[in-house]
Amino acid sequence: MTELSAAQREELEDLLLDLQHDLGKYIRLPLSFLPAEAATDEVRAALCTALVETRRSPRGVRSARAIWDAFAGEAREHLTSSPAYAALVQTVERALAWERALGGDDDIDRPRLERELGAVTPAIRAVIEELHGEA
Repeated sequence: MTELSAAQREELEDLLLDLQHDLGKYIRLPLSFLPAEAATDEVRAALCTALVETRRSPRGVRSARAIWDAFAGEAREHLTSSPAYAALVQTVERALAWERALGGDDDIDRPRLERELGAVTPAIRAVIEELHGEA
């Protein structure tokens, strides 16, 4: 992680907390509402909501990719040497790769899907913890 001033550290933590809320929470939420026996079409619809309509607010709807791209655009330069950030990037890329499943009709490996989407929040927390460790 690059050397940060107190103000930069605080701003970065705010960005990470927003990411945890807007991406980490909402990317897994639609699937958590489905019953265990949900049909593939229901899982795919929940996945679509998770990835395409991730965050709804009075300001509109944002996709998971838009949320991630906005965060990365603001924070990347301060986190390039962070091992936790490198792991977060890989975790988010795995989650976003599920976009491929939106247009198909194949069965979806729901346990894997839930595991990969659910891994985003802990990966964000790891970056926050790393940030605190350098304080």
